[in-house]
Amino acid sequence: MIHLLPFGDVSQATSQTLAASLHPIFGVPVIPHDPVDLPPSSYDSERRQHAAAQILKGLARFKTSLTQVERVLGIVSVDLFAPDLNFVFGEADPREGVAVISIARLKPEFYGLPPNGSLLRLRILKEAVHELGHTYGLGHCPDPVCVMRFSNELQETDRKGASFCPECASRRLSSQSTM
Repeated sequence: MIHLLPFGDVSQATSQTLAASLHPIFGVPVIPHDPVDLPPSSYDSERRQHAAAQILKGLARFKTSLTQVERVLGIVSVDLFAPDLNFVFGEADPREGVAVISIARLKPEFYGLPPNGSLLRLRILKEAVHELGHTYGLGHCPDPVCVMRFSNELQETDRKGASFCPECASRRLSSQSTM
């Protein structure tokens, strides 16, 4: 079972749409929750971004309060960073089975472009599947259309697919069946 935990102003519609899209990919129930506040400790005032690692810690604590849960995916609308990187679209902690994605840089508006709901939903799905893939032990994949391909910029996210290549799909299924 995968639980989706939106933070801040991420809409329930976003969570519900993502849950409906993730269910057929992972073959397990996907449960969206009501939004919660971002942990204040995640904000770095010098960078004006939120530390993904701090949000992952909060997700790990949230996960311990649940029963029958395999994974927890957090969804934020704020800009995230990780040490030594300007930003991240998302980050995962495979040991804890938690991941977080940010929709901030996935929005066309972030780049001064008009909103595009269908493009945003596809980008959110790709990043969610990618980060959840990491929680199942998958690393980055060299296949240019595999969802596990590393994305350093948005164009790379747009180029890759929303599904696993055959090798990554096999490894994920193997990992998922041992749980």
